[in-house]
Amino acid sequence: MRYPHLWEAVRTTWHRNPSPGTSLRSVLVEHVNHILRNRYQQELGLSDGSWDQPAAAVMDRMVNDQVGVIVNGAEVPGAEVDTDPFVYGIGTELAGGGVVTAVLPRAELMLIQVQFATRA
Repeated sequence: MRYPHLWEAVRTTWHRNPSPGTSLRSVLVEHVNHILRNRYQQELGLSDGSWDQPAAAVMDRMVNDQVGVIVNGAEVPGAEVDTDPFVYGIGTELAGGGVVTAVLPRAELMLIQVQFATRA
């Protein structure tokens, strides 16, 4: 699938054995790059075979991990990618050991209130 669907905007990730590659920072970077590869191919100058091309438009150093994220109405520590001209990414670690991230089109941000909620 080359174009994002609504279900791609928010992603919950959980790993049985956490490692540096499963940290909030790395999961957020991977999610942002996934959306960029799928939705912004033309803007990034990628050909139709972009899956074979590395398109790491966003890197770990672009993550700001000093932000608050709203989960169940309360602010918790989180991270964001606010450097890309096309998308905004935000996420946090969950109490059960998972990570939740959202990657949203920058053009739509004024219409969106970014908050997360957990379910039992």
